[in-house]
Amino acid sequence: MSDTAAIEDTLQRVEQMLDALEASDQSSADFRAGCDQLDKYLGDQKTLLAAGGALTDQQKSRVASIIERLAGLQKRAETRANIPTGLQKYIAEQSD
Repeated sequence: MSDTAAIEDTLQRVEQMLDALEASDQSSADFRAGCDQLDKYLGDQKTLLAAGGALTDQQKSRVASIIERLAGLQKRAETRANIPTGLQKYIAEQSD
């Protein structure tokens, strides 16, 4: 597989994982598990990502979007961590 195809596959997989994490109907445990899975996947891709192959303008745009989405998820995780468990359960029940 060429570096370009590998990068495309990696970007697509990360975007799919972010889509799943951005779903609002998941429990805190599922959110954490998804974050851990994404972290592990990115760690496994370090060699490819560090190779520094030339990215197309479209790939650069996708990487910038992924970085913004990761920052948003970090803020969401920080907010969720500050909400007491009982209140999280109440909020989840109200959204059903």
